[in-house]
Amino acid sequence: MRKERISKGRQSRAPRGGQRHAVRLWVAVPTRRLRVLLRIWTVIFALGAVDFFVFPYLTVRILNSTAKSLGMHEVTALNGGQDFWLTLAVPYMILVAAFAWVAQRGPRIQAQPVQFLMLAKAASSLTSLALFLLGGFAYPFLANFVVDGAIVLITYGFYRAARAELVYPG
Repeated sequence: MRKERISKGRQSRAPRGGQRHAVRLWVAVPTRRLRVLLRIWTVIFALGAVDFFVFPYLTVRILNSTAKSLGMHEVTALNGGQDFWLTLAVPYMILVAAFAWVAQRGPRIQAQPVQFLMLAKAASSLTSLALFLLGGFAYPFLANFVVDGAIVLITYGFYRAARAELVYPG
């Protein structure tokens, strides 16, 4: 019986009060992979927030230079009146970094912050697609659609593989 419990990755121990509880001896590979992915996303999104705040003009110039080489439209570089959008973009990046960090920081990965992360990135990706299609086919919108869409798909793949090990609310 004990051997069977260990092979399933759990071992029962009786604390002082005589109650028994499960102690996890190992974490499944999909869960470890999701945890690593979430840590990587945390760093990337935090750096994105810094980039958006410190180098917004450079970021737009780099995207526009790529647009030229592909023969696509550019977006107008930010000017003083458009800095308002930075007050939305920087906190968004901080939030998605926080979702990734909070999800993976405990002994078991929390499902809900991962779901919020995927929702935010899906909304960003689809908004970018709409702006690309309706706003004159500007390359930076297409680039964001592809990047954020890839983040959603990659995260979902890892999430789905680890879903049996995740902690769900309520």
